[in-house]
Amino acid sequence: MFKKILLIILIAILPVSVFAESLTSKEELEEIEVETELGEETLRFDSNQFTKPERENKPLPEGNLEGFTKVTENDKLALYVQEASLAIKIQNKQTGYIWHSGVDNAENYRLNNTWTDMVQSALTIDYLDRRGNIKTESILTEETQPSIQMNADGFTAEIDFRGSSIEVVLNVTLEDENIVIDVPNEGVQDGTYNKIVAMKVYPFLGAAHMDDITGYLFIPDGSGALMRFEKSAFRSDTPFIGSIYGEDEGFTRPQSTEDDYTYPAQKISVPVYGAVHGVKQNAFITSIEEGQSYGRVLAYPSGASTDFYWVTSDYQYRFNYFQPTSKSMGGFNVYQEEKNNFNIKQKVMFLSDEEADYVGMANRYQQHLEDKGTLSNNNEDKVDLRLELLGGETKKGLIWNSVEQMTEIQDIPRFVEELEQNDVDNLHVVLRGWTKGGLTGTLPQKFPLEKKVGSKGELEETIQTLEKKDIPFYLHTDFTTAFDGASGFSGSKDVSKKINGQPMTQNQFGYSSYYLSPAKSLEIAKKDAADFKDHGVENIAVETTASKLFSDFNKGMSSSRAEMIGLNQELFAHYQEQGINLSLYRPNDYAWGYMDKYLDMPMYSSNYMFVTDTVPFLQIVLKGYKPYYATFSNFSHNPTEEVLRMIEFGAYPSFYLTRESAQLLMKTPSRGLYTSEFASWKEELISQYTQVKESLGKVENSSIVDRIVHQQGVSEVVYENGVSIIVNYTDSDVTIDGTTVAATSFSIKEGGN
Repeated sequence: MFKKILLIILIAILPVSVFAESLTSKEELEEIEVETELGEETLRFDSNQFTKPERENKPLPEGNLEGFTKVTENDKLALYVQEASLAIKIQNKQTGYIWHSGVDNAENYRLNNTWTDMVQSALTIDYLDRRGNIKTESILTEETQPSIQMNADGFTAEIDFRGSSIEVVLNVTLEDENIVIDVPNEGVQDGTYNKIVAMKVYPFLGAAHMDDITGYLFIPDGSGALMRFEKSAFRSDTPFIGSIYGEDEGFTRPQSTEDDYTYPAQKISVPVYGAVHGVKQNAFITSIEEGQSYGRVLAYPSGASTDFYWVTSDYQYRFNYFQPTSKSMGGFNVYQEEKNNFNIKQKVMFLSDEEADYVGMANRYQQHLEDKGTLSNNNEDKVDLRLELLGGETKKGLIWNSVEQMTEIQDIPRFVEELEQNDVDNLHVVLRGWTKGGLTGTLPQKFPLEKKVGSKGELEETIQTLEKKDIPFYLHTDFTTAFDGASGFSGSKDVSKKINGQPMTQNQFGYSSYYLSPAKSLEIAKKDAADFKDHGVENIAVETTASKLFSDFNKGMSSSRAEMIGLNQELFAHYQEQGINLSLYRPNDYAWGYMDKYLDMPMYSSNYMFVTDTVPFLQIVLKGYKPYYATFSNFSHNPTEEVLRMIEFGAYPSFYLTRESAQLLMKTPSRGLYTSEFASWKEELISQYTQVKESLGKVENSSIVDRIVHQQGVSEVVYENGVSIIVNYTDSDVTIDGTTVAATSFSIKEGGN
């Protein structure tokens, strides 16, 4: 009987015990899930696509001037030189800090003789010897003895490299808070048997050993990127090497882009780089004023060749290229016979105290561009929405191609009306695919209009309707691309050629295209301007022409990259003279002075392993001067986060939409536009505009003066009008200086910090 009672009690207790254990397990599971979510969130905001909070600065080392001779000084800086190597030191009189182009006590570091010579020398050259081998020589390599002449503002040095017999003239000048470094083209002479290939100028200026000091390198990758001085378990053994304005396709081998959906590395569109030694203590930003068309930005993390972080530029006097010798593409690599002709001019701008960070760099560069006349704050930088619409797209058929009608011109006023009824009161419209034949395969021919999209009368009527509402209407175009088989150009005479005689071709989605010779682009563009005016068009959105730069070896109309810049600037200036406004897609800096809007602003960096942070450098430079627009929101995988990034970076939203379903594009070159129906996206468009208006509407025509990362995923952007915008990417509410910001939201703080 006792055993039966005991068994009943055990049976009664067991479910309670099991239930209690299961409850505990459930609580533990929930706790684990929360911790996992927090961990994932922490990892995400600690990734290099965000910016990290600043750490406390370590004490900076005391520099010395032993072995250096004072050249000149002003009330801001003092310049010193070591005459044997032409190494320089610059003392910042405001902070007392001494910048060095080399390394003190180099024998204490892991540097072999070759690296020591480069680190301590003003110049390092690569050259081609008589046997076709590439060799490197620094000033100290063969104990070259420079001839130096001091002057009131700096010095001039003549260097006759003993190993290669190559001659170089170097000028270093002190100007206010800047050092100007100049290598004139006529001062660079090949040796008797050796030919110069490339040159580095003061490559170790601002270098830092491992994490000995607090700071970072700045590189112009995407929106901007930092390489912090830190010890890391994931040391990178590869450097950042980026050609300014992208690779020169006059020398590169063709690459297929057929159905290529890989994320490409971001192109360098602005020729700058810099370093910070002690955040808010000491920094410099280098602007490459001349020679940038032949330049690259190099940034080495600690662990890549040496234990130092260093950033510099090098300049290509001769490019290597592939010379085919058969139709099967057999051949060999050779270097240019003739030297590229250009001056090198670098302006190193030093920053002190509160200005000494990436924000200060951007502000200083902004001021520099304003001084040059590239930027003017006469432009209207007000909250705006970009609505791009696809009219028609080419669709291949068995016998002939047809046009898939996606949006008609007469739809546009209705779309605008629907948006205005929902308080989207400031926008502009860009129409793609308006040319006869549709978006793809028709360039360089532009007129007449595709009849499935609309008539000339409907275009003029729509322009007038939107004009009454103060809504600019843009036609999308491209003055550089020419499709194989299209009319308006000669495939043998008018297309750009590589140095080996091959045409520059691309192949995407089964359509081959060329790049027009820049001189031909200018000729066609001037003719097109009259046609645009005839159709009542006062605004165009230009793709490719402002972002692509190459050397053209077309015998009838050849041009260097520097000459192409001049031709394109003439093109843009012609449209300005005709009263036609230009919006430009990802333009290089030399086109900024001609644009009224910057389209497809990069909002991230390239995600290189050695990069630690993404920063809005480009945005800070342009904010308050030129309106800029993010990439298309209907391509985004995380719209909530993308809108917050727009608000933080000062960018305006963009959508690429159609009247019809994107399913109709599945068998066209625009099949990458996988979701685009206006009716489906209208509410999201209204929501994004409303959020951006509530935030950036408070800082219209105002520049960014500071940016503080309070914690991972929480940033504050301070504007010159005293308004701060705090953005909280995290899933938890935060309070910053008495201002509470809800999770995944933003808050406005009047009066700045």
